[in-house]
Amino acid sequence: MTPHAKLFLASPRDAGVFGEGKWQLLNAVKDHGSISKAATALGRSYRKAWGDIKRAEEALGQPLIVRTRGGSEGGQSLLTDYCEELLKAWAKYRTQVHASLDLAYARHLDNLLKEGKRISRENAKPRKTKR
Repeated sequence: MTPHAKLFLASPRDAGVFGEGKWQLLNAVKDHGSISKAATALGRSYRKAWGDIKRAEEALGQPLIVRTRGGSEGGQSLLTDYCEELLKAWAKYRTQVHASLDLAYARHLDNLLKEGKRISRENAKPRKTKR
């Protein structure tokens, strides 16, 4: 078994301000230079990707994307400096949280849950308590 945790930021008004999905999306925008291409690469619709970015911008109070309109070569989406810093900070945060999660699991659950450690039927029965 391995530990897992779903990381995300929430505000009083929005449960999913920022998390793994938006982090992946914004990294894909950075790689592809386009929200549409990023959404396609991640198997998401453009409408969902654009809505996720807008909701994150509203909740964070900062623009994340700068868009340029099409033309003969098509439009482009670039990350703002704030967004670049957010992606770097999130990467460090998630690495540290996962390391802490692994450490806590190793300290508290790993030995108990290893396949070789089975509770005998005798030890699995409820114990009588003195009153």
